[in-house]
Parts: sequence; C-alpha cells; structure tokens
Amino acid sequence: MNLGRDTLLELTALLAVLAFALLSVKTFFREGIPPGWDHPPHLVCSYLTSEFFLPQLTVLGWDPYNNFGWVFNQFYNPGAYLLVAVIRYASFKLLDVVSSYKLALIVTYVLPAIGAFYLAKAIGGGLPAAALAALFSVVVTPYESEWLDAGLKQLYYIGMWPERLGIGFALLALAAEWSALSGRGWERLRMATISAFLCATAILSHLMTGIALLMTETLVAVVFAVRRFAAQESGLRAGIANELPGLAWDAATFAVAVGGALGLLAFWVVPLSQANWTYHNLPTITWYVGPWGVNTFLGSLGPLVTALFVISVAVSCVSAKRGFAPVTATAAVSAFLMWAVSTASPLDGYLGLRLILASTLLALVAVFSGRPGAATLASAISMLLVIATGPDSFRFRVLWWGVDLSKVLPFSESYAYYKFAGLARYMAFTAAALGTSSLLAKAFSLVRGLKSSEAQLGYVGVGVAALLLVAVVAAQHFQLTDFYYPYSESLIFKMDTDFPGTPKLVRIMEWVRENVPENTYVFYQDTLWKLGDWSYLPVSHYFYLSSMLTGKPQVGGGFGTRYITHPLANTEADHLLGQPISWLAQRPERVYDIARELGVSYFVIFDQSLIAALRSRPDLFVEVYAEPPFHVFKTSTFNSIVEAVDGEIVQVGIEPNVFAVKYRAANFTTIRIRQVFYPGWRAFVDDREIPLGSYNPDVPSYVWVPGDGVIANYRVPFIEVQVPPGDHVLVLKYRASTWGDSASVTALAALLFLNLVPVAQKLTPGRLNGPVNASIPARDSAR
Repeated sequence: MNLGRDTLLELTALLAVLAFALLSVKTFFREGIPPGWDHPPHLVCSYLTSEFFLPQLTVLGWDPYNNFGWVFNQFYNPGAYLLVAVIRYASFKLLDVVSSYKLALIVTYVLPAIGAFYLAKAIGGGLPAAALAALFSVVVTPYESEWLDAGLKQLYYIGMWPERLGIGFALLALAAEWSALSGRGWERLRMATISAFLCATAILSHLMTGIALLMTETLVAVVFAVRRFAAQESGLRAGIANELPGLAWDAATFAVAVGGALGLLAFWVVPLSQANWTYHNLPTITWYVGPWGVNTFLGSLGPLVTALFVISVAVSCVSAKRGFAPVTATAAVSAFLMWAVSTASPLDGYLGLRLILASTLLALVAVFSGRPGAATLASAISMLLVIATGPDSFRFRVLWWGVDLSKVLPFSESYAYYKFAGLARYMAFTAAALGTSSLLAKAFSLVRGLKSSEAQLGYVGVGVAALLLVAVVAAQHFQLTDFYYPYSESLIFKMDTDFPGTPKLVRIMEWVRENVPENTYVFYQDTLWKLGDWSYLPVSHYFYLSSMLTGKPQVGGGFGTRYITHPLANTEADHLLGQPISWLAQRPERVYDIARELGVSYFVIFDQSLIAALRSRPDLFVEVYAEPPFHVFKTSTFNSIVEAVDGEIVQVGIEPNVFAVKYRAANFTTIRIRQVFYPGWRAFVDDREIPLGSYNPDVPSYVWVPGDGVIANYRVPFIEVQVPPGDHVLVLKYRASTWGDSASVTALAALLFLNLVPVAQKLTPGRLNGPVNASIPARDSAR
C-alpha cells in the first residue's frame, strides 16, 4: 500500500496518542470486571443483547429478569450494548462477554481522541492541532469530574461509559459533516451519508449526546450557508442568484446527514414515542446542575485549555476578511464578556439570554473569519450550555417580552440537562488545540526568517516549547492512571476481584442459583455507597449481576431510571419497595403484603433494623441463609411471578422475550404474570392467539423516589390473560414491530445508494460535479 508522507505522519501521531492512552488502562485486562457504580447493569444488558436479542434479529428485546421486566434498549444506550455484541461476534465468540465488555470500554476511552483528531483536521487545525486535540481527549486531570465530564474517571468509577461512546461518534459525525459541507459535487453526499451513520450511532449510544449533536450540526450548516452570502461582494439579489445552486447542495448535504440519521433510527424512535410517556416518565435522573453549570463547565477545562480556547477564537478574529476584523474582534470580546458575567452572576435571570447572544456573536465571528473552526465550535458550546444549565436558563425577558425556550425545545422537560455539556467539553478541547496549532505555526514562520544558526536554535526552542506543553498537559495523568503499572506502588483501576468483600456477594448469588425456584423474584438491598467504600467493597450495583449469574429474576441492585417500576425496584437509598426502611421496619406485615402482590419470595438484606423486624415475625418470614452482614429471608408462602387465579400452574419457563406456562384449570380462569404490561406482547394458547389484558397490583399508591420526593397515585400495570379450561400451554412472546422498521430499511437503502453514486460518477467519463465551494475554505490555512 502506497501511503503518502502526510498520511504516515498523521497515523504515527494518532497511534502515539492511542498508545499513550492504552498504556494508561492496560490494567482493565486483569482478572475480574470493572466494578464501579453502573458497570454490573451495563454488563448484564450487554450479555442479554449479545446472547439473546441479536440471535433473534432484534435490538428491542424483553428482559424478564430485572425491574419487573423491561425493554432496556428502548430507553438506555443500545449502541453501547451493540458494541459489546459486535466485538464478541467479531471474535467468533472466542472472547467471552466480560472480555468483550472490557474491550468495549477501551474502544470507548480512545474513540473521542480519534473523533477529536479528525474533527480538528476537518476544520483546518493541521497535524499539531489534531494530535493535541486527541491528547486532550484522553488525558485525566484533577479538574475532571467523576460524574459530569464523560472522562476516564466517569468511565471507570461511575460506569456511565455510553455517554463517552456517544461523544466519540458525535465528534466523528461532526468531522464528516464539515468535510461534506466543504466538499464538492456528489462526493459531499458520500461524506454526508457517513455523517448520517455516525450520527445515528451517537444517538443510539447516548440520546442526550445525540440531541446535542443534532443541534450542533444544524448550527454548522447555518454558519456555512451564511458564509456564502458574506463572501459575496455583489448585491443581495445577485448574491442569492449566484449562491442558489451551492445552497441547494448545502441543504441536500444537511438533509442527508441529519434526515438520514433520523431515518436509520426510525425502528427505535417510533416505539420510543409510543411508550416513553407511559412507561418512562418519572421525574427522576434530570442531571440538573442549574445556572452554576457554566462555572462547572469552565472549571472542568482547567486554566490551560481555557486559555488556549480563548486564543483559538482570537485567531479566528485575526483571520477575518478585510474590513471585518473590527467586527469579529468586537463580537468575540462581547461574547466572552457575556460568559464572564454569566460565571460571576449566574442567578440574575438573564443567563440564558447572555449565552444565546454569545452563541450568536461567536457564529458571526465564524461567518466573517478565514478560519471559522474554533469560532463555530465556541458558538455551539455556548448554545449547548443553555440546555446544560437547565430550565432556569430557558426563561428570561427581552425588554417587554418574556421568552420561554421550553416551548420551542422538543421534549425539553425530559432532558438530562447537564449531559449536553459532555459534547461541549470535547468540542472545547478541539477548539483549544487549534489555538496551539496557530501559535506553533506562527513561531515556525518567525524562525524561518532567521539566519541558519539562529534558525537552528529557533527550531530547537519551538520543539522544546511543544514538548513542555505536552508535558504540562499530561503531567498529572500519570498519577491518576495505571500508566506506570506494574512498576508503581499503587493500583488505580481495580477489578471486583481486588476487593475482599466481593466473594461474599458472589456466594450469596451462588446460593440463590442453587436454591431459589425460577417462578419468583429475589429482592436485593443494593450495597452501593452504604457498604461500598472502594476498600472492602466497591461502590457498585453489584447485585444486578444476579440475573446473569443465576438466571433467576431479581428486584433491586439496579441503577436509577425513569422507568415505571423504579420506585419499587431501586434499593440504593433509604427506601425499599417505595417506602422508607424505618417505616417498613415497624410494619413487617406490610413488607409481606407488598411482596405477595409483587411475586417476591426471597429477601437479601443487610439493614439491621429490617433484619430484626423480619426476625420478629417468624410466621411471615424465615431466615434461610446468612453471609454477614447479609441475611436471606424467605416468605412463609410462595409468591409466584406467574399465578393462576383459579387453577394450577404446572410449569413455568422464563427466557428473554418468552414466557411459557403449562397450566391446568377446570374452568375458564385468569393467569396473572407479574411483569409490566408493555406494547409488543402477544399471547398464545396451543398456538392460538388470545387477547391480553392488564391489572394493577395492590401496592401503596404513595411511593418515595430517592432524591425526588413522593409520587402520588402510583400504579404499575401487570399482565393478565383469560385462558380456557383444561391442560394447556400458554406462551407469551414479545416482539417490538412498528412501521419504523420499514422506514429504517428504506433509509438504509437510500444512504447506500447515495454512497455509491460518487463511485459511479468516477467510473463515468465526462462526469459532472456540483459547484465548488470556492468562497468557503474547506480547511484553515494554518498548519
């Protein structure tokens, strides 16, 4: 293969950054699983997607083992779980699920570096900027938040790695869109199709990042369109006439990139729109930081990146077209003043207005600049911070008029607000790298003008300065990762096997596997931060692994969700079954009653007050196993998941997407399945379809949601089926099928066709291309 010199340099630089990153996380491949907060749930979801759903040619499969049944891929991160499955199948199943999961984490860690590298290249930063953007994206700093910044700390400690995965795909999608809008003819549509695939993958990986990407792509397309008119020296009418073909190509490019992505996702979006408001609408997990989010965002960048970011925008101003430099300089200074006022006075009620004006002014800089990349990204960042700071930024006054952005932002009440800042942070890294590239380019240009001996010293000085910059960027990374392992004295990224308390949890789940029947739930009290201390036990939803290790349905141990059963299934705080533990400890009979309604026969708990309460009622609960501080109790009656109101359940088989129930009844009877009644279920008795119904279990109508107060009039629909008498087999099958499936197939075919058109054009003599974007530089000139 004949690679050019520039290509080899690019690959060498990128591979050097990736090698640096991989050396920092090599300990991920030690024995065990990453234990942080959400890793166990993500591993289970990856396992079910890989081993059950994809072999059935579906992504939206039913998980009967957790949360009283749910379609987790409908609401959370199917792109991440598909990545694990793709890795597993690409290895021809030589890699087990855990190894595939770890490799997916590695891919997720380095993907934003690859995305930032090519985004910096696309917007004209040159090789130094691209390499530094990649380095910024993998370096761990003390300024990085474990919860908010989608960095390596969040990936390992919190386990919310799908957001970082989405950011990586989003950066690549932006690079492809920029290249498409900067291109010519049918070739730009090929890049637009690539952007569409990457955008769809970003949305599937993390919905909030995907929405942020769509907003950013729209802004980029608008900036490109306005730049066309700004480049015209003729009148408005003549300018429109001259640029109309180019605008048509721009519109087509944008439509393919964004419309194609949404078309590919129709199979997922359509059923989401049908189920979200009924089954996934609890007021939880909003990621609301509030107006202080601007300070949080800028603090996460650190002083060096912030300074380089400002320099990058200043370079955009300096490179403005003749006569427009004062305009761009004034606009940029005004924008940064608005940011400064926002950090100093975020609670004055005008934060949203200032951020919107700053975004507009920075877009104006991009319109008139010869190097629009940094200013465009800065404009997008300001726009995303409006969303990231939440509803308080949506409402403000402009003179006599009140403005409420929530009325024009689709579904804004359901946003996870600060998650919009994740993509903004990595765009800031990319923009900051452009400033560094400009400084280095200017330094080299000055050195070239020196005499030979002075030039040699100058080149050495510039090289040393560049190395010092890299050293400053990466200095603290070595102490915060396992880069020096095994030569360092400490191990940063421990696996679950490194914690002495983990074997207790495993032994409990092994006991459940051997002793608990399939047709009932095991209720786990989540260890998380109550027992987890990163010393004896990790801070982890570790018991969520029970469904994968035992094959038995369980309740508890899961991460917080907006799903309808969240109040009953989440056990991480001081509430169980939606009630305060202190209240339940005084009323063990209520625990028994609720358990009977929900089909729970076994409790694994460690709260001492609740243990004493259950022991005080041997007529209701029997202690059957202990692994202190954990105690396992069994209810005096067997509470089944599948129950015949008047008849006998002979046998029950529970698998993802399928319930098989062999029953015996003398008369027509009702069979109740304590799983959520959800669109997509169908029921068959001896291969003859029968109608499905629902009922509401008798659970408290007032439930506590950790961190969000009380929900009144709470109800959960479970499945109910009227069946005929006799000995029969009732089979419930789940399959999500909507018109969105056909729309996705159509979109895929259309994008593949558009991707093949440039190839056909190249093979056709005398082919015609679309207009050249002569007035819009495809790349900045700084190298």
